[in-house]
Amino acid sequence: MVVARRSVLPLLVMVAVAAIAVFAALTVTVTTNSSLAFDASAFETANDLRAPWLDTAAKLITELGLIAIVGPAVLLGAVLLFRRRHALRAAALVLGAALAWVSVWITKRLVDRPRPPNPLVHTSGQSYPSAHAANAVGWLALAIGLSVVIPDRVARIAAVTAGALLAVLVGLSRIYLRAHYASDVLAGEALAVAMYALAALVAVVRQRRRVSVTDGGTIPLPPTGAT
Repeated sequence: MVVARRSVLPLLVMVAVAAIAVFAALTVTVTTNSSLAFDASAFETANDLRAPWLDTAAKLITELGLIAIVGPAVLLGAVLLFRRRHALRAAALVLGAALAWVSVWITKRLVDRPRPPNPLVHTSGQSYPSAHAANAVGWLALAIGLSVVIPDRVARIAAVTAGALLAVLVGLSRIYLRAHYASDVLAGEALAVAMYALAALVAVVRQRRRVSVTDGGTIPLPPTGAT
């Protein structure tokens, strides 16, 4: 168990650093350029794909990025984890969601980017970063968090894959509906990933310290003669 916890630390650090780097690069780019070719190309692609049935599907999918939907799901997942004696994992899930929500709205105020023109759905407030996209990362975080209580390996993989797919689809729906620029969506997702990774880091480090205290700071040696 100690080895497993140690091995996940570098991964969490790499994820957090990479996500923060992506978010920082996007923020610098957005604040120093009034228009981005990447954003324009994404809208052009959406226009080429536009169809009535896809409009309807995008409007349904984008609802899954509302905090009113993601938030309760995350809280319910945290309650389940707590009842299954995974308190630190539950706390990390809630902390990650809270950090993502707060950091998104702080960034919105600081960058103050206007929304894209001619949206297909009602929009309000600042555009950068996308709160829907950041919220949707919660589905992936929830799936990863709950994987500890899913006994079947195939089911765990399916759950995490579904969570990741939901996060991607919500982000794409925001671009398709012209509610956000592509850079808004990528920034929202990167920021949320960073916050969840940092929350997980806190939980893992705290758990390591708890194990260290319980074991007296040592790892038990195998019995003499054991191979």
